Amino acid sequence: MKRDLFLARAIAGAALFSVAACGGESADAPKAVAAESGPQCVQLAEGDYYWDGTAFVVSSTPPASQPAATETGPASVGWVGALERTFPDAGFPWMGLHVSGPVAVLTGLAPDPAAKEQGFLVGQAALEDNAEVASDVTLVVDGISVEEGERGVGEALAALSDGEANAGRCQSAFNATMDDRTIMFQSNLAIISPTSERLLDALTGVALLCDAYAIEIGGHTDSRGSNQYNEVISQQRSEAVRDYMIEHGVEAEALTAMGYGESRPLDRAETYEAWAKNRRMEFKVSERR
Repeated sequence: MKRDLFLARAIAGAALFSVAACGGESADAPKAVAAESGPQCVQLAEGDYYWDGTAFVVSSTPPASQPAATETGPASVGWVGALERTFPDAGFPWMGLHVSGPVAVLTGLAPDPAAKEQGFLVGQAALEDNAEVASDVTLVVDGISVEEGERGVGEALAALSDGEANAGRCQSAFNATMDDRTIMFQSNLAIISPTSERLLDALTGVALLCDAYAIEIGGHTDSRGSNQYNEVISQQRSEAVRDYMIEHGVEAEALTAMGYGESRPLDRAETYEAWAKNRRMEFKVSERR
């Protein structure tokens, strides 16, 4: 089978140069030269032809099989495009896929929230079903936006995955992901609300791509409650976020949890709006020391 394949490639290679092998003649027989308008006829040496990677060689012994080359870089994720091409047949022609290292982000503009949710679940299942080719992927993030609605929580992560993850781009990705968003916790506890898990996944994806840097997770509270209580709960909540990221593959050495309590308010007014603004998590990227 392999011999036939190599012979076929040899013939095809000759055809590329408009050269035809002479048939049925001995090596000493006169060579007929075709008219200039037709293909030229050349005498091929006896033996089997094999492709050595750069040219065809003649040999009476088949070459030893060589191990397939290991693909690296963008070419190694050719499966991403193949998987994307299955989305239209599944009913989601608007959905795309970005992959960088262990992070996969499903992207696109869904016509409505229901389509967004269905598309994300289908894409997530497709990655799980193709675990053999997507073996490096450990985190699937929702980056799907809705027409005239919410933008995908993983939108900034998808943009980060398409280029170099330097400190500036990492900081911008954290900022954009948290813009107008809040990590929710159970009241008076350091337990992350299930409603914030996709936001945490997006932030974890940024951290995974940026864990060559030091990442500080800063917890802040509003002014209600005692200073001591606010410092404790903000520390516990920032540690809960850190633990979540570590559980999903971020290097522990890259992450620092800090609880600032009420000491760094964005708005000093004593209003519900100010309190909501001051209750927040901030992520700061810097060089590792």
